[in-house]
Amino acid sequence: MTLTSKRGAAILAVVMACGACATPSPLPTGQAAYQVIPAEPAPLPQEYAIGPLDTVDVTVFKEPDLSVEKVQVDAAGRMSLPLIGSVQAAGKSPAALSAELAQSWRRYLRDPHVNVTLTSITRKVIIEGQVRQAGVYDLRGNATLIEALALARSTTELADLDQVFVFRTIDGEVRGARFNVRRIRVGADPDPQILAGDRVVVGLNYLKDVWREVFNAPIYNVFRAF
Repeated sequence: MTLTSKRGAAILAVVMACGACATPSPLPTGQAAYQVIPAEPAPLPQEYAIGPLDTVDVTVFKEPDLSVEKVQVDAAGRMSLPLIGSVQAAGKSPAALSAELAQSWRRYLRDPHVNVTLTSITRKVIIEGQVRQAGVYDLRGNATLIEALALARSTTELADLDQVFVFRTIDGEVRGARFNVRRIRVGADPDPQILAGDRVVVGLNYLKDVWREVFNAPIYNVFRAF
């Protein structure tokens, strides 16, 4: 076997093996993806809704042992409080959460008066995977998936544009969906809305990655010199 045929056989073997590298995603795609991550802008609430990673003060009148300062809502939208434990905070206004906490504390107190005050607001999105500048970015107003990717300086040349995932905490449960950014960019599919607390992950195109490794291999460089 010549060196050329050996090189071709090696490339073919690597490319064929690549098919086993990619793990199919179980997340919904196509129209089903928009049932999880809608394309329509979320209606603006009349009162600010507490979000993941926000910080609040919880004051229980005449109960200093139950009052807490600067308690942070976790990424799943929950926070832990004395006596009543973990409670869902994200998605609720401070007034609504105050009333809910008062109801929970009635099991231990007589007519508790509770006040929830926002001390810091966090509106961030996490963007990772095959983007040029992965990181945590601030969101200003309503944003779409394409706009979020632009915050991370867009996708890399190794990105699999059919494997772009958005993860969101809904009712305390992390759910996700897969989108085809190539179709979104040409207007064939709607551009889904990105909300504070979302995580965007851009997948790797394994075939492109294999070809890059092959073309950078010493055996290929020998033939390229002629």
